[in-house]
Amino acid sequence: MHIVHIIEPMEHGVFVWVVDMANRLVNDGYKVTVIYSIREHTPPNWRDMFDDKVELVHVQMSRGIDPVQNGKALMGLIKNLKRLQPDIIHTHSSIGGFLARAAGFVLRKNHRLLYTSHAIHYPLIEAPLKRGLYKALEHVGYWLGGTIVACGKEEYEIILKDITKGNSKRLIRISNGIDTAQLTPKDYSQKNQKVKVGVVGRISLQKAPWVFADVARKVNAKRDDVEFVWIGGGEKDDVDNLESAGVKVTGMLDRKDALALVPSLDIYFQTSAYEGLSLALLEAQASGIPAVVTKIPGNDEVVQHGETGFVGENEDTLQKHLEELIDSEELRIKLGKQSQEHTGAYFSLPVMADQYKARYAEMVKK
Repeated sequence: MHIVHIIEPMEHGVFVWVVDMANRLVNDGYKVTVIYSIREHTPPNWRDMFDDKVELVHVQMSRGIDPVQNGKALMGLIKNLKRLQPDIIHTHSSIGGFLARAAGFVLRKNHRLLYTSHAIHYPLIEAPLKRGLYKALEHVGYWLGGTIVACGKEEYEIILKDITKGNSKRLIRISNGIDTAQLTPKDYSQKNQKVKVGVVGRISLQKAPWVFADVARKVNAKRDDVEFVWIGGGEKDDVDNLESAGVKVTGMLDRKDALALVPSLDIYFQTSAYEGLSLALLEAQASGIPAVVTKIPGNDEVVQHGETGFVGENEDTLQKHLEELIDSEELRIKLGKQSQEHTGAYFSLPVMADQYKARYAEMVKK
């Protein structure tokens, strides 16, 4: 079976998801092609991350609303899909998802197309015009056809209510999964001089770094037994704000180096404004790191409140739960071990891949 993945955001968790899934599929005997775009922060070693058996095809898509660039991209997608003749088209995120569904509609292939949104975030866009435009794209994309895949239960409910208007015929839920073989479990016998609190990811609007900085500033103002670290980089203003709050910012690292730092954390602190189902959070939980996260769709599905970490409604509750873990090594170890067990059981790559493969097989029969 030939699967074509179409991805515009070649950075962050979506990119890692496609790499892991493509590599898993070719090793399971599938033929896989990835049609991709390059972004400013695409890792320089990105080609090395794919298995040699994965075919790579470049079609440059715009990350925003750019009619000229995306008109060219649409023609490129149609041309390549006609040439490749895949059994399944699997597309990812807003812009790539819309363009792929438009190409599938033109080629009459949307009965064999999956669109994984990876975070339906238009409700959080502040500018009304931009929010309405992205929501309209989701509506038109749904009309064009294909099956939408939500990464989590709350994302599923948002799409069911806003986009499909209660119709679940072309909407399914498959939770994200991670390749735990890439992870190093936390060694609880290794002690840090200070309790290390951190997060992994590009410093961006999605991650709400100002919340991370505010909490770090308040905690550092009254105690000296905590070290805050942000494993990643971003715009200078965001970095300066974090560093002024006493947060160490590592700068952008390649995936291998970033993953190597995760087991050194004592607490994973994710203050995101929105997520699909965060792979970085899953990786931290699977490594045995208890988490404190914002109560948003995705976060509160991964983190079982009081069992694998804590979910906070606002900055005050985030700080309260964070200090609860800072104050108790025993609680950190207990929740960390429980997070490993829970993530392995429900959010592993094999579990996720098997669900997608079953869906691919079902679609090919139609």
